Amino acid sequence: MNKLLNHIFKDWTLEEFTGLLFTLIALIATTGLIATIGLIGYTIATGNDQPKQTTIQKIETTGDIKRFCIEIKTGDHIDAIDCELIDPMTGGVAK
Repeated sequence: MNKLLNHIFKDWTLEEFTGLLFTLIALIATTGLIATIGLIGYTIATGNDQPKQTTIQKIETTGDIKRFCIEIKTGDHIDAIDCELIDPMTGGVAK
């Protein structure tokens, strides 16, 4: 193997080896640049499909008891629910 490499590169000068090294580095850099541009283009083309966050306010009634509830959802996932009793005398949230 060593004899083959010596035979192939026996007439090469330092400038030719430097040129080969530069060509290889430029090829690797170009490939990386094209891959980066492709990934950025793919990300832009596919979009950022994030689910929307919604807040729902409702009054739940169980018999004579009323509760004011707030529900926060992301897509179909419920993130948080908070319920407060409604005072039957004032109609406001009980403290």
